[in-house]
Amino acid sequence: MCEDQDRDTRVSNLTARKLKARFGEEIVEVVASGGECTAVCKKERMTEILSFLRAEPDLAYDRLTDVTAVDYSEYMNQASPVRFNVVYHLYSHPRNHRFRVRAQVDEEGCSIASACPVWVGAEWPEREAYDMFGIRFEGHPDLRRILMPVNFKYYPLRKDYPLHGKGERDVIAPEDPGFEGHPFSGEAGAEGDDPISSERMVLNLGPQHPATHGTLRLTLELDGERIVRCIPDIGYLHTGFEKLGEHHTYNQWVTVTDRMNYLSPLSNNIGYALAVEQLMELEVPPRATAVRVILAELSRLADHMVWLGTHALDIGAMTVFLYTFEQRERLYNIFEAVTGARLTTSYTRIGGLGWDVPEDFREIVLEFTGQFPAAMDEVDRLLTRNRIWVDRTKGIGVISAEEAIAWNMTGPMLRGSGVDYDLRKAEPYLGYEDFDFEVPVGENGDVYDRYLVRMEEMRQSTRIIEQAVNRLPDGPVKVDDAKVILPEKDVVYTGMESLIHHFKVTMDAHGLTPPPGEAYVATESPNGELGFYIVSDGSGYAYRLRVRPPSFMNYQAFPQMVEGQMVADAVATLGSVNVIAGELDR
Repeated sequence: MCEDQDRDTRVSNLTARKLKARFGEEIVEVVASGGECTAVCKKERMTEILSFLRAEPDLAYDRLTDVTAVDYSEYMNQASPVRFNVVYHLYSHPRNHRFRVRAQVDEEGCSIASACPVWVGAEWPEREAYDMFGIRFEGHPDLRRILMPVNFKYYPLRKDYPLHGKGERDVIAPEDPGFEGHPFSGEAGAEGDDPISSERMVLNLGPQHPATHGTLRLTLELDGERIVRCIPDIGYLHTGFEKLGEHHTYNQWVTVTDRMNYLSPLSNNIGYALAVEQLMELEVPPRATAVRVILAELSRLADHMVWLGTHALDIGAMTVFLYTFEQRERLYNIFEAVTGARLTTSYTRIGGLGWDVPEDFREIVLEFTGQFPAAMDEVDRLLTRNRIWVDRTKGIGVISAEEAIAWNMTGPMLRGSGVDYDLRKAEPYLGYEDFDFEVPVGENGDVYDRYLVRMEEMRQSTRIIEQAVNRLPDGPVKVDDAKVILPEKDVVYTGMESLIHHFKVTMDAHGLTPPPGEAYVATESPNGELGFYIVSDGSGYAYRLRVRPPSFMNYQAFPQMVEGQMVADAVATLGSVNVIAGELDR
């Protein structure tokens, strides 16, 4: 790990030197902390700066992992001379390295050039930054609100917008200036000489089960049954999780992570805890780390079970659903035995776990992994060479490796397109470098390849789980720091000092207080890269808490994937993306 950190430092220094040499005074400062490097820039030449970072052969930041913003107007209780920073998280596949750029944006004018001409995957995150902060991205192809209603009046993640709203009319009437309509506000017209054969119609698909898997709405323009244009409409489940992150203490917000990807909440817990622990430079005990690995991989299996069963059901294979949900119930029994809950577990703590696993943990996990491969073999026999399944999935929803990277895809979506990228291998965390497993990669980037990738991922997760369980170390599952972790209850009842620590950790002003700074930590969740970007001002609350959700990033390429396909193909393609609405909308 030290060698990796040294290499990252060298690449960061190289990036910073090249930026300063090329752009001079446009680079305000370079900040290094916690193994991460950030270049703070003026906004005027951001398109050139970002294009340079992507095109320079020695740097090759080919993926824009995320775009977000921070309102620094109240940072460290002092008004910043430049209110907003637009934050770009960059990743280089050729160099396996990350770099962060922050562009300063004044409140007056409140605009910056769009990154979409450099990376098409900037489209949705820039729309979200506009929606939440009111920053206009000049040259953006479709700058509209994305999570809030089209007629919402304010920008919720600005510091002057209160948690419970302003208590006045929050919407703009259609006749008022600034009202934004839907892009399909008019009727689809006819093209060509023949008004009958060329007639087009607009169809709403969703937002409801079964075909759209929840609160997803697709507006389709059809030529017969062929999709000419598709516009996803999201935000139906928007619950303001990032805003809540500024008003919850660090451990309180663990319960919110459960409610993002609710099919694998433990993966969310763990990824968030790792980000705060990096800010605080906490080293979790080995037993807690091993348990986290086991639960993360069991969560991957549970998530993939729901995906596989519902995806097959969409295409007409009902029997598979029965197999997969039986396995999911077995997994939920394990989660319940460990955490006391089946769905929203809230088991992880900053600095470890809530409590230790039960005494029979090894036995119940190995009992599950012992029977799981046979169940997967049965599903494989039902689907993989099934003529109907192959016809409905092969050559459908195709996206190439280059397009997948440009659209900021990760996880099974990216690997299905032939890109060998898995954070557990590329940037190991939780000791994944010590486990023997393989990363499955597809070839064609279609629905069928994404199915095969996830099927093999489940087999590889089973290998990881068995290795971790068989060498599960003894010891504590929490850091030995009374200022971070709550003392055990029996000690609190009998010791004054423990009672004081319990009181201080749970109180707002005396609880977890990471030092001022910023950190971005990514983990390989079932759907791809789940990242948490935290800006700390030294208080017990995150000053800014950004979630980089894989569902949100993967889904933005959906219109390209279904253009020219049939309506039924849209259902098959959507199932292969596995969009989780709670994670999508947050």
